[in-house]
Amino acid sequence: MQWEDRTKTIKELIKELQSFGDQNLIVMITNDEGETFNSVKLVSKGFVANKNDPDKYKKVYFALHF
Repeated sequence: MQWEDRTKTIKELIKELQSFGDQNLIVMITNDEGETFNSVKLVSKGFVANKNDPDKYKKVYFALHF
């Protein structure tokens, strides 16, 4: 499975994050295989990924902002 094809639900993400022993770790995000990292600054809900998608009102996401 390609990395780009993986998706997680909020429930799956929370479960994975709860598995960390140190819950005070800072959440970092990378989109270049770890070359650079940015900290998560904000979480928003109600984000629609593609405004041209005919099913856009059926697909609501949350977004991590960095």
